[in-house]
This record gives sequence, C-alpha cells and structure tokens, in this order.
Amino acid sequence: MKHESFEESASQPPQVGWQPELEIEALRSAADPCGGTSAEIAAESDLGNAPQAEALSMSSVWQMESLAAADAALAATSKSYGYRRVEHPNARTLAVKLAQLHAAERTVVTAQGMSSVAAVALANLHPGARVWLSKELYGETSQLFASSLRRWQVETEVFDPTSAEHVRKLADASVDMVVVETITNPRLHVCDIARLAQATQQAGGLLVVDNTFATHLLCQPLRLGADFVIESLGKQVNGHSDGMLGFVGGRDTKRMVEVANVVKTFGLTSSPLDCYLTHRGLMSLAVRMERVCANSMALAQLLAKLPIVREVDYPGLPQHTDHDIARQQFTGGFGWMVTFRVDMDRSGVERLLSALRPEIRFVPSLGDVCTTVSHPLSTSHRDSSPQVLAALGITMGTLRVSCGIEPTEWLLECFRKALS
Repeated sequence: MKHESFEESASQPPQVGWQPELEIEALRSAADPCGGTSAEIAAESDLGNAPQAEALSMSSVWQMESLAAADAALAATSKSYGYRRVEHPNARTLAVKLAQLHAAERTVVTAQGMSSVAAVALANLHPGARVWLSKELYGETSQLFASSLRRWQVETEVFDPTSAEHVRKLADASVDMVVVETITNPRLHVCDIARLAQATQQAGGLLVVDNTFATHLLCQPLRLGADFVIESLGKQVNGHSDGMLGFVGGRDTKRMVEVANVVKTFGLTSSPLDCYLTHRGLMSLAVRMERVCANSMALAQLLAKLPIVREVDYPGLPQHTDHDIARQQFTGGFGWMVTFRVDMDRSGVERLLSALRPEIRFVPSLGDVCTTVSHPLSTSHRDSSPQVLAALGITMGTLRVSCGIEPTEWLLECFRKALS
C-alpha cells in the first residue's frame, strides 16, 4: 500500500507499507480466542458450530467444578475463567492478538489508556524512584508522574528525547523509568526509540513508550528495544469513538505478571463490551490507516501553503525537524494527526471552529473515522502551566486535527473554506 503523496528520496525506507502479516493477523477469525496458525485453528474448529463473529461475554463470574479449578482460574494459571476482574474472554482474545501484533511476550488489556500508564508505574516504581519524562506528553500522563506519584516520593526530571545531548545525559544518569511517546501530543515530535532504549538500559532503567499516535502498523517499539509499549486503544484502533480501552505489552513475562496483578488489584480491568468493539475496530485498522495517513499528508501539505497558517507540525513533511528519523522508524505512513498554529485570540479560534462545523467537529479526543479538530490549550493540556505551554509552543491558536477517512479533496476543501 503505497501512498502517492510520499516523496521518494535516498532516506525513504525500502518498503513503504506495513507488513502484510500484520493485516492477516488482525483479520484472523475474531471468534478464535487462542490465536495460532491457520492450520492449528482449522484443526481445532468444529466448523458446523463455529461462529464467524466473536461472542460478547457479559458474565461477571463463572461456575467452578472444584476447589482446584477455582484456585487455578482465580490465579490465572489455567485457561478457565473465574471472575471478570481477573480476566474475561473478550479481554483474552484481544490481548492474545495484540501480543502477536506487537511482538510482546504478554499483553494486558486495561480499562483505558491512562490505566495502562498507571499500571506500568505502580508495578515497577517504588518510593524514591527516578523517572525521566519526555518534555512533551499527553497532559494527564505528565500529571500522573509529576503530581499524583509525587505523594509516593517518585522523583521526576523532564528531558527532550529528540536531543542528542539530553540522551547522552540520560545514558550517564541513574534512572528507574523513562516515559516517551512515539509521536508526541500535540506537536508531533519523533524520537529515536532504539537509541533511547540503549541509553535507558545503560542508565539502569525501563523504557515505556506510548504508541497511541502510531499503532503497531507504523511502529513496534518493543522490536526497537523498549521494555513496555502502551496504547489508548479507544483512539485509532477502535476507530469509532464508542469504546475506552488501553493495553500494556512487554518483553519480560515476570514484569508483565506484576502489571496484570496491579490491574486486577486496583480494579483497572477492561469492559467486555469495550473489548468486543475495539477488537472489531482492530480488524479494519489497516484499511482505515491507509486513508487517514494519506489524508493527513495531503492536509499538512495544504496547510503549509496557506498564508494564515503560521506553523504546521507533521512528521511526513520534509521541513519537520524529525522527518528523517520518522522515515527510518515508521513503516507505511506518518500518522493521522496534524497540528497547526494560527495567530488568533480566543474569539478568533471560536470563529474558526464554527466555520469548520458541521463537517469538521470540535472533539476533545482523536482517532475517529470522521475528521475532528481539538484545541490543546483547553483540552489535553488545560492543566499545564504557562511555562510548560510556552516551552512546548502551545498557544491559543494551536489546533490539532485527527484526520478521518473522508474523500481527500472534500476534506481539503473544508479547511480551505474555513481558513479563507
């Protein structure tokens, strides 16, 4: 799947388009909860009674045949189910598939993206732990570590993971955890995950990568050396704004057991319905990603030409500061998010949002099949200090677009009219 808007150059990856096996794995019958090869699935299937669609299991508890069976089910050491907070069929089906797609030893599905971040932190940090945070993260992630976990004496330091100097300082430091995003929210910077993984390992820490803005199709952080990958699955993977879900994937089985225990103990477990809806969205992700990546590239190119637009953030543009590493690190595209800045006060931004409606709606989230626009200053980074906002370059006129699957020219015309 080759996007026509890509510009060929010497730095272009040899394969433009995600690996076909990722699409095939996502499309395996959702009714099969155990994974396996096509031959294994066929051998185990009773085709006369095998549903094509995954069943939605709303039960909160299961009957036990013996004390031993109950012990195994509640300890999650058997394939049986006991209590929904420990595990349920829809979560297991989705987790098995995500582990295969992310090359993880194990994955755990959680109630939402932030519960995934919290689970990794609670399972691996201790009082006095040192955490290095990317200077640009989803606002709530920064708040979790810098504010909520401060009560547990967790110490934080902010750094720029795209800075070679900062990465060298990290390698010479002593840390317990490093938290970054594959594509940052909202300015869409891209760090070298492999180099960062080496520096984190040298510093004695664990690298946690939020891969929400990329998904497994564009980037697989575990293959690049990250210790944990997390995603808010309710965004592009779900794709329809009707589910909230997160997941954690890891390379170390023992550490993932600890994550699973935290999810169970703190009640961060997922809902069967959200798992069901997200699994269904996962099956069509590759087709949607092809369109949204093409739309975002076209929109970024358009915005860069409009006089009213002062700045455009999109790693697919050659002028983006992290364009080269994005070419090397991503497969198949540069994501569906585009951020741009206009010199407007609050009333001007209100008029622009009004001009975009009803075709493009103001929504404080992202990843829907329909294009939406958000305002970081009043949504994702509303709790950030003026100093942090200034350092990140987030102003009243900063707008973040989540591109959908609409016809490209129709989408461009909507923005042309609104920005004229």
